[in-house]
Amino acid sequence: MNAATLHLAPDHALLLFTLGLLLIYVELNLSLAAVTLLATAAALLLLDLLRPAPALVALAATVALILGFDRLVQGPEQLRIHAPVAVLCGLVVGGATSVLTRIARRARANKAVD
Repeated sequence: MNAATLHLAPDHALLLFTLGLLLIYVELNLSLAAVTLLATAAALLLLDLLRPAPALVALAATVALILGFDRLVQGPEQLRIHAPVAVLCGLVVGGATSVLTRIARRARANKAVD
């Protein structure tokens, strides 16, 4: 083993520890379906950032965000995320991210031309 491998070992341990804690939190408090929807939304938004994609990709990501937010916390009614809040937050996060990624992609394209 070289020095770089030894140097990264504590980092990997901390990352795995954090991931384990997050998974325990998901198991105790969050819906796995909601986490899956939010991860799908993040992947779609990342795809939209990295390459030109149809607007349907951003729309699908926004819908996945809304559904994920709505199902995120399973509990009594007073502790749940209510549908209007999930819709508002999903639209804000999904719409803003989509618009900003399109602006960033256009700026990178214009920079390459200059």
